[in-house]
Amino acid sequence: MWTEIVKEMAGFSTAVLTSVDASGYPFSIRCKTNPDSVAQVLRVQMPESVQFRPGPAGLLCHQHDESLWNLKSMTLRGLLEQDDQGWFFRPLKYTPGAGIGSLPAMVKFVLEGRRNTKHFLNKRHLPRPVIAWDTIHAIWAEIHGKGQ
Repeated sequence: MWTEIVKEMAGFSTAVLTSVDASGYPFSIRCKTNPDSVAQVLRVQMPESVQFRPGPAGLLCHQHDESLWNLKSMTLRGLLEQDDQGWFFRPLKYTPGAGIGSLPAMVKFVLEGRRNTKHFLNKRHLPRPVIAWDTIHAIWAEIHGKGQ
């Protein structure tokens, strides 16, 4: 897993770290990471004013073009920890997202997303949302001059 993480992280200039702040409130910040291959952790560079609490954390890397196409993403779940060198993220689970990996990896990504969504809705006794595709298509046609 570590080799794959380092290889893919090289393609991202920043990541979004999500954990809890010193008071226990969920908090996200864009940061830079540097792999520490000896310890197999990602050293996290962030402003000193940010006060995280060590514990479970997530790291999201994503990029896309200015039209929001050509998405490439990956997520890591793990632990945010601190030592005498500063903060570091210890990855425990790596999930390649869009644009990373093979076709089977992309299929797995889509199926896990569907399964996680179903679990989320069932746990909260919520119905699956209805998408107003007719309205979306009408707006798209109007924007692109096809509704006239």
